Amino acid sequence: MTGQPAITEMKGHSSAADLEYWTAHAVPVLRSLLRSTGSYSSEEQDAQVQFLTKHVLPNLGPRPSVAYTKSFLTKSGSPIQLSVNLSARKPLVRYCWEILGPQGGSESDPFAIEAAKNIISHFADTLGFSTQWSDVLMKSFALTPEEQAGGLLAMERWMAKCIPADAPVKPPKSLPLAFAAFDLKGDQVSSKTYFNPKVKEIVTGASVNELTWAVLRDLKPALHPEAIDLVQEFLSTRPVPSGIELVGVDCVDEAGLANARVKLYVHSKSNSFNTVREYVTIGGRLKDEATRKSLEVLHEIWPLLLQEPEGLPDDDFDKPLKDASMFFQKLYFSFELRPGCEHPEVKTYLPTWNYVRSDEETVQNYSAVFRKCGYEWGQEGKYKAVFEDAFGPVNQERAVPVHCDASFLFSEKNGIYQTVYFSTPLAEEAGSEVW
Repeated sequence: MTGQPAITEMKGHSSAADLEYWTAHAVPVLRSLLRSTGSYSSEEQDAQVQFLTKHVLPNLGPRPSVAYTKSFLTKSGSPIQLSVNLSARKPLVRYCWEILGPQGGSESDPFAIEAAKNIISHFADTLGFSTQWSDVLMKSFALTPEEQAGGLLAMERWMAKCIPADAPVKPPKSLPLAFAAFDLKGDQVSSKTYFNPKVKEIVTGASVNELTWAVLRDLKPALHPEAIDLVQEFLSTRPVPSGIELVGVDCVDEAGLANARVKLYVHSKSNSFNTVREYVTIGGRLKDEATRKSLEVLHEIWPLLLQEPEGLPDDDFDKPLKDASMFFQKLYFSFELRPGCEHPEVKTYLPTWNYVRSDEETVQNYSAVFRKCGYEWGQEGKYKAVFEDAFGPVNQERAVPVHCDASFLFSEKNGIYQTVYFSTPLAEEAGSEVW
């Protein structure tokens, strides 16, 4: 990729059979989405596929039939989640993946901590970004060797409290520690890293929120203390206090940290639009024009995102989950903080898979959303063609839907800015059951 440090392949991190499986799983879908956006030349598409093949696929871990653990990233069990971002500019492809490596989930690396350390270091060298922030988060949220010793038993007890004994799917042994994500821009990638502090809380009893606030206040360059206070106060006064479930950072060089983001993710037990309004305004504290416009646009498309095209009875309507037998999130939000910025940006995420009746219906609803937002993909039949080129017929019966999440943000800089996320089905392996 031009303009980046020389790329060296990570060798010996995947068997040939594993790499073959993940290549068949991810490359055709990536190529299809890159082509469908119309945003990438043939050379840029090839460069992005090469980057995925050399640097990501070898680190997805063993194929499902011999995997040590199930990925928790997507409903289908895929450890990689592709997405497309739509805005006033041309669509861009992204993907996020769970950092497992060859031994993540095994006895030697049960929480994939060593995998995360090694792989993040590799990408820092490859892409030339600073690990100043990610090192702090890793040190704060990863279990120590002493904590790991009793960690799986603590996780098992916690899972037993959260998941019904008759749930149709076996619970995972643990929760993931780290994810990496790439935005694909031409033949370049920009990177983000995400850390899950919840495991630390489950195993040690430490408050995940208090731990996170302490970490954020020590970052250099410093985040604006008023922005941290604003989010901390808001979350602490929710009727059911919101625990921070994920902390993400932009991966940039040291000079770029002054404008880099820290993203805090929380979930809500209600998906009513009044809940959306409460979080997007941070309890009425944000009253600027961009926030007002964001709510205005989001209110118009909210029924379609909830897969209720006929409309909702009122702004208090709280749609039930399709399946509450496993971990669930009705709705979640991210608070984006930057050094020197007094007010956070709030992005809304809807776990579409909890409400999808079929991918066919969701294609229709998303197409209507795109039309309302003025996107080319809203043209008659356009999004259906994009979906079917990547994933096959919309009316195909699937164990779980391909559509998994949608996010929305309005900003003065980018206008309407939303992303649709996909959960690619895992292919069956001969003589084996897929997760």
